[in-house]
Amino acid sequence: MDLESPQPIRCIRLIRHGKSAVGGADHLRPLNDRGKRNGIAMAGWLSGQDNPVEWVWSSTATRAASTAEYVASAYGIDPAMAPELYLADAETLLDCLRGTPGHITSVALVAHNPGITHCVNLLSPHSITDNLVTFAVAAFAYQGEWADLAFGNTRFIRLDSPKSLFGPSTEIKD
Repeated sequence: MDLESPQPIRCIRLIRHGKSAVGGADHLRPLNDRGKRNGIAMAGWLSGQDNPVEWVWSSTATRAASTAEYVASAYGIDPAMAPELYLADAETLLDCLRGTPGHITSVALVAHNPGITHCVNLLSPHSITDNLVTFAVAAFAYQGEWADLAFGNTRFIRLDSPKSLFGPSTEIKD
């Protein structure tokens, strides 16, 4: 990152949806109890992080939309629902990020595996994780305009999950 550059430094948080219930129509599966507990905990944690999120993109699947509501509630904003993010591949996720309004400096995107894990690994010049677990947050810094965002031109900041932040008590099986 060039701190002397006139290009803004932006923050990207890629988030896999929270743990969902099993069975039923995939698009309609809600968060299970663990997903809801993690949502409350992660919203509290996110609200205390640097570079507060100003815009949240989300898949329209129930579990992702609920996760995005927890994320957005940490910042007092509403998520932007994007139907194309449902089971999207990494390129579609990147295209969505490129569509972030120009005045926004910190964005979160809530989506599904395997696309979200692939996107995490492609944004950074090196692989980050084999599997972005439920409600994990991968944070990146990017310098430039959203429209110019490309794979490999960000700086990986950190990877956090409910288990890494709060221990296994948030991961009790339902």
